[in-house]
Amino acid sequence: MQNFQAHFPTLTGSTIQGWLVSALELGAWGGALFNGYLADKISRKYSMLVAVIVFTLGTCLQAAAQNPAMLFAGRVIGGIGIGMFSMVIPLYQAEIAPPQLRGSLVSLQQLSITIGTTIAFWLDYGLHFVGGSNCDPAGVTGTFDPYTAHGHTCLAEKSVSWRVPLALQLIPAWILFFGMFFLPFSPRWLMMKHRDEDCINALTKLRRLARDDPLLTAEYLEIKAAVLFDEETEAEIVGTAGRLGPWKMLFSSSMLKRLNIGCWIMIFQQFTGINAVLYYAPQIFATFGFSSVTTDLLATGVTGCFQVVFTLPAVLFLDNFGRKTFLIAGAIGMGICHIVVAAVDGTNENSAGVWIGSTTSGWVSIAFIWLFAVNFAYSWGPVAWVLTQEIFPNSMRSRGVSIVASTNWMFNFIIGLTTRDMLNSMRFGTYIFFACFCIGGGLFVWFMVPETKDKTLEELDIYFGGDKDSIAVADRERMARINNRLGITDADTPDDSMRAVDLDQHDHDVSEKY
Repeated sequence: MQNFQAHFPTLTGSTIQGWLVSALELGAWGGALFNGYLADKISRKYSMLVAVIVFTLGTCLQAAAQNPAMLFAGRVIGGIGIGMFSMVIPLYQAEIAPPQLRGSLVSLQQLSITIGTTIAFWLDYGLHFVGGSNCDPAGVTGTFDPYTAHGHTCLAEKSVSWRVPLALQLIPAWILFFGMFFLPFSPRWLMMKHRDEDCINALTKLRRLARDDPLLTAEYLEIKAAVLFDEETEAEIVGTAGRLGPWKMLFSSSMLKRLNIGCWIMIFQQFTGINAVLYYAPQIFATFGFSSVTTDLLATGVTGCFQVVFTLPAVLFLDNFGRKTFLIAGAIGMGICHIVVAAVDGTNENSAGVWIGSTTSGWVSIAFIWLFAVNFAYSWGPVAWVLTQEIFPNSMRSRGVSIVASTNWMFNFIIGLTTRDMLNSMRFGTYIFFACFCIGGGLFVWFMVPETKDKTLEELDIYFGGDKDSIAVADRERMARINNRLGITDADTPDDSMRAVDLDQHDHDVSEKY
């Protein structure tokens, strides 16, 4: 927006814009890593409240920014809050949800993200018209130049066109802040602190069941068994390998293969180019010959709408067709879209990178950008997160997923930092670059990634080179001992314990209770 450029003319270069965008991702990377400790220390609930306060400080600095330093500080601090949210909110959701809803929430989280992105796009589009779509600096004539316009009041487009969208982020954040006072602590966190009575009270509130209800007793025992399992597993590893033993286990032969798959899935996810499109869509669409910011923002908003609609297939059909099918199909579709955009862009720009093609050709490129977003929405968006949580055994899942998630944020940062320079220097070659990673991701999934649909952890252990003494088998045996100690019979895993408690006296069906 010209008003923003007039306020911050030194931020119009491609490299500095890359740093401005990616500063948030860098902060988020640090926030996600730090909040793992904080969420265990002060609770999932209180760490969310801390995240809101951090995020609020960052957002206020951005919305009220008077100079680049203030804007950059706001981006980093706001990013820390976002990283804290990204770590603790899915964790809290999973720990308060009924067991049969936990898997669905992973895909629904991605759907929620795309809905939020779409709302942000359309807010940008609508507020762009406040006062007009150009700056029209007072006392300045001729073609708009950010440096010339700096220090002059924009008579047309107002600063609220970009300040208000930044400030509006505070509304959902503070709804979350005050809403959390009405929600209980995570029952699992309470059990980790050996607060059994508080755990039962939290479950009573969450499930709306009496304290002596057999179903509530079953879930309480499930949580207790899972926490005892984690404590005994960590104590055993620490006893034999020292304080860093649980982390060292991640780099054993079988676990390292899983960790590599999880990290590479996230690297390929980021290098599909999805965040390059989401972060820089107006600039990308401008390279297709559309000089109007209004048109660019409109096209960006449509991208978000497509993402919302086409995330639904993953939510509805992921367990029917399998993880690999979705990932490979999405990789092929995204690769083809990038190649088409590169071909159209390459044949319609001159040696200086200026678009000389027709408006029709420009719309063809935009259509394939939309189709690219569609292919990502049903595949690498939600499915990458589902698969990377399924490949780790129970005793290693939290640490494995934390490394995988931090990998995602780090490469998110790299994409935000480099995309503008790539578009300036490589031009249509940028899409060839992303296409290569899309095809590479598809091949990686085909040859290296197991299908986790309907697979037990023991079967996955065999795939990764385990044997009868594998981690998953040892986990199952330990869980069986804990279940026996708690009086839970015929249960090898915590989920089995839900079915193992005697529910004969229950007065109506289990599914109705949930």
